[in-house]
Amino acid sequence: MLSIVLNQVVSKQPVEQNCDADHWTVACPLPCYCRQPDVRSVRCDAGGLTSVPASVWTVVPVSLNLSFNTITEWTGIDVSTADNSQLACLDTLTLSHSGLVRIRPRSFERLRELRQLVLNHNLITTLDSTTFVGLQRLELLDISHNQLVALPQSIFDELHQLKVTLTRT
Repeated sequence: MLSIVLNQVVSKQPVEQNCDADHWTVACPLPCYCRQPDVRSVRCDAGGLTSVPASVWTVVPVSLNLSFNTITEWTGIDVSTADNSQLACLDTLTLSHSGLVRIRPRSFERLRELRQLVLNHNLITTLDSTTFVGLQRLELLDISHNQLVALPQSIFDELHQLKVTLTRT
């Protein structure tokens, strides 16, 4: 089994969207809960979810934790659910321990400001060469503890902010 850990490269580029907490009036969306002091750190873990609830985008989250759910296929964020201004502040997306088996090609493409993507401890067997297209600001990617055997050679081509470390187990 191939295990991959990708480490963060220290390089911050300015975010064009206004992501200040004072800019948005928010209340934590149900069925999730939010951490203080920033209610825009949204936790929907262990909620029995099979997809991302539309209510999550009302807070314009900076981090979104969907761990310990049953999201077997990641299809992306539907345009009818969230527009680009609601996605622009999302810095961290966590989908660990979610039973994730499949990720559709280009399904993270709208998350252009994402810096951390955690997909560890799932059942992913393959990743398409276009899986991470659009994630040019991504600094940390954790795809460890999946069932990956091989990866397409070009899968990391657009991820210029990553430093790649391979570990075989």
